Amino acid sequence: MPQMSQVMWERAIGMLDAGMSTTAVAARLNVHYRTIGRLRVNFQQTGTTANQPHPRRPRGTTPAQDRHIWLVHLHDQLRPATHTANETIGLHNRRIRPQTVRNRLREANLHARRPHRGLDLTAVRLTWSNAHV
Repeated sequence: MPQMSQVMWERAIGMLDAGMSTTAVAARLNVHYRTIGRLRVNFQQTGTTANQPHPRRPRGTTPAQDRHIWLVHLHDQLRPATHTANETIGLHNRRIRPQTVRNRLREANLHARRPHRGLDLTAVRLTWSNAHV
């Protein structure tokens, strides 16, 4: 479910201040009632509807690097994530991991292809078909 916009948060606070119940506001905005409950508690504690800082780990790439990863994989759709990770330098001159590339591609609804490991099936089929003619 997409995150509520700032305008929707302020509209929800206005509805709550007007006397509507939490469940009525949630039904009106098509969100879960706990979302509105958390919003009310945060508004009472901080006095604002703005997003509060998170204790999350900072991203390893910038938005420009994310776009670069997307474009590289759009141009070469069979490119493995390991190749892109080896060629992309993240923040603070650190290399990024292939999983980071996969995560950024997933955010853009793209997928990295994994290199094929194993038998070359076309050669196996060719020898089998020659033997069984």
